[in-house]
Amino acid sequence: MIGAVIGDLAAWTWEHDRQCFYDRLLSPKAQLSGYGLLPIIMYPMIHEGGCIHKHRMYKVCGKALSHSRSMGIDIPGSWQKWGSIDYDNPIPFKLKVALIMSAIIDSGDLPESRQNEIDWNSFFHGGKQEFYAHTIMRILRCLNEGSTKDEAVENTGLVVNYYPSGFVHTWRDLLEYTTFAWRCFYYSFDFTSALHNAAKCPANRHLAMILTGAFADSMYGSHYSMTKIKFGGNYEYIKIPSTLPDNLAELLIKVREDVFNNRYIFKKNEALTNVERHTWNNIANPYSDQVIDKTFKAMMMRAYETDWNNQYGIYIDNGWFYVYRSHVLLMRFMLSAQHDSTFRITNLQISDNKHADVKDLGEVFSTLERLTKL
Repeated sequence: MIGAVIGDLAAWTWEHDRQCFYDRLLSPKAQLSGYGLLPIIMYPMIHEGGCIHKHRMYKVCGKALSHSRSMGIDIPGSWQKWGSIDYDNPIPFKLKVALIMSAIIDSGDLPESRQNEIDWNSFFHGGKQEFYAHTIMRILRCLNEGSTKDEAVENTGLVVNYYPSGFVHTWRDLLEYTTFAWRCFYYSFDFTSALHNAAKCPANRHLAMILTGAFADSMYGSHYSMTKIKFGGNYEYIKIPSTLPDNLAELLIKVREDVFNNRYIFKKNEALTNVERHTWNNIANPYSDQVIDKTFKAMMMRAYETDWNNQYGIYIDNGWFYVYRSHVLLMRFMLSAQHDSTFRITNLQISDNKHADVKDLGEVFSTLERLTKL
């Protein structure tokens, strides 16, 4: 959800302060649209467990929409009218799409069993395209659990490849935006570059960027905005703008903390790393015989924040584990599954940084083993 909201705020920034957008994604003056508002207000109800009552959901959404303009959030008049007096009546189509996509995005970090119980398309009376878009929940969950981009979309090709590459966009339906957003993410290398790609949408940029932000956050995380040295080399913590109402800002901060504390994987845009292009070289693997069981693998994926006592960190990105220290990438490798349900380190490679050494991986193992004993 956080990535989607940041995507919405980044769309405002692109439209009002292009230089700030390319430097650090968000302007401190950035304002929400309805596409950023809905995931925030729906999130607590979706995550509290139990049955989600339609009337209560509609009433919560309607109240927020009816008061949105007084909070400085610009939404279409039909959205505000529905929220003010009409939420028992048919939902305007564009609002219906926004509600369904917000609910799908919010459900991206739910367990598989819970996702299988929820049918947002029927809940909000969506159509065929919204039914197919329901698959996004599964994709987001898989990315959050460490799947590669290709693994996450196995058996879901219709959603992310609804329109063939090179198709002349008409921007008339949801799956076209979904395909566009997926490709903005798929051909990115971190959270920032994904949103840079999505900002090129000439139509409903906010819809395109909340979708892209959700995909990118699930794999990369969204704590920091990073740019290459040739574009300024900025490494900025993405702050929630003070323009947001206090109750929404406080909820975003709490959700961000909860999601991080309950993570499956440590993500690139949450690590002290960089986004430069590196040359990787294969090296002799002194760890090839080290047995890694499921428990230790899970710890490697979850990892930890670096500090003075744990200076070498690790994160996973599209199937590769990366070892880093203080914004310097040092090594990378993959894990190969064995017949006995254990894993081995394969494809060990070292970066072109002069400080990189094969012993750096040993430092990570030492930290992980030490943390298991705490």
